[in-house]
Amino acid sequence: MNVRVYNQFLDDYVTVIRPINKIVSLDPASTETVFLLGLGDKIVATDAFSYRPSEAKKVLKIGSYTHVNVELLEQIKPDIIFTTGGAQKELTKKLINLGFNLYPLPVPVNISGILNNILLIGNVLGVFNRARKLYYNLYEVIYNLRVARDKKIKVYVELDLGGPITVGFPTHISDGISLVGGTNIFDDISEAYFTPKDKEILERDPDIIIYEPKRLTEYEKERFFNILQKRGLVSLLSKRIILSKGDYLAHMGPSFITDTLLWLKSVLS
Repeated sequence: MNVRVYNQFLDDYVTVIRPINKIVSLDPASTETVFLLGLGDKIVATDAFSYRPSEAKKVLKIGSYTHVNVELLEQIKPDIIFTTGGAQKELTKKLINLGFNLYPLPVPVNISGILNNILLIGNVLGVFNRARKLYYNLYEVIYNLRVARDKKIKVYVELDLGGPITVGFPTHISDGISLVGGTNIFDDISEAYFTPKDKEILERDPDIIIYEPKRLTEYEKERFFNILQKRGLVSLLSKRIILSKGDYLAHMGPSFITDTLLWLKSVLS
């Protein structure tokens, strides 16, 4: 049976074959969601960064976040490919122009966006009740994680994305920090991801610095300290500095709610 599912990114309908037997997910958040919806066995290939849950590590990897092996895709002949906007916008356009059946998902600008994408994926795959159940379960987790403080803890987040990147108001990270009792020092900035001015970091005077390396190693903390010194941010070394395990805050899948938010709450306790 063929059904038509509306896609906001395309402003058009995507035709989906049900039941879907071959899914390619080039978005780690979508990969995790499909597994949690009980259809992980239908995923035949993913991007290299799709390793949540652990079962996803065993699935064929056919590209990075922005590049894919088109020849392999042509051999696989997937029923549907999940991508997202943002950095994957050009890849999405390329694959659509090549004739592949894609359902691109919006980049979450808050925690609600993570929940909404679960419903979008559930709608595409036709697992409506499972999607609702996962949605409500995560909503309950969010509700129970809320922390109200008279004075919020000021947090500076730095992501190592080939250079120092921080987050503004329209991000799931900034929203998550607010939920658990903190405030992102750049929460008044309308840009989602940007390179901060070092002088402005000092002026905004964070209480806690959270640094997310590409991958946590035993040398990352020392490396980050050296980076701060070179940038003239020596005074930040007297602050509380926390390192994530890498690809943790930046991840936009359900485990940001069940795992990362819990960690954030403990960091701000």
